[in-house]
Amino acid sequence: MSPVDAKMNATLQTVVASFVAGAAAMVLLGLVAPVAVKGGLSIRDAMAATVNQAPLIQPLDVAAVRAQIAAAETTMNTARAQTESQIERLDELSGRR
Repeated sequence: MSPVDAKMNATLQTVVASFVAGAAAMVLLGLVAPVAVKGGLSIRDAMAATVNQAPLIQPLDVAAVRAQIAAAETTMNTARAQTESQIERLDELSGRR
């Protein structure tokens, strides 16, 4: 490698390193500076303000729940009445009665 090529490579490396350092500084200033200037708390407050303020658990409709339980009990009693004779027969065959 001739001295001219070595000097050219050194100059090129210096220019590239300077460009990379400048780009990194711009990115750093663009990302970190707003947080440092405004403060982390204000950004957290801004993010919290966008969260939905509705309650996470909606209040229960007690009447609707009781109606569902009553309907389920009616269905169970109907099914039990339809299969009662068959269950008794199984109990007799298995020796439980």
